[in-house]
Amino acid sequence: MNSTYFHVFVKKRCKFCTKAKKLLEEKKLAHVITYMDEAPQALEELKELCKWKTVPIIFEILGEQEELVGGYTDLEQYLDGTTEEEKEGRGEGTDNIVEG
Repeated sequence: MNSTYFHVFVKKRCKFCTKAKKLLEEKKLAHVITYMDEAPQALEELKELCKWKTVPIIFEILGEQEELVGGYTDLEQYLDGTTEEEKEGRGEGTDNIVEG
């Protein structure tokens, strides 16, 4: 059985992480949330592996395959099928990592 869901890596005090979770809930899409607050080294490794600098880091899991969606704005675009040009002028949709 091939299940499809989103895996979202977040930090607790991240407004775009909260928006990503809310968007997936509103659209009733299956998703898993992984809080990275207590695993800063793992988060750094994930960011390096994905070449992504901010949270949230969102993947779509398609059975045995995974696809990096990106951050919150990328998720919005991915779900509604719009292009970057159509969204021009909007914020990045990600929060910078703030340690402390």
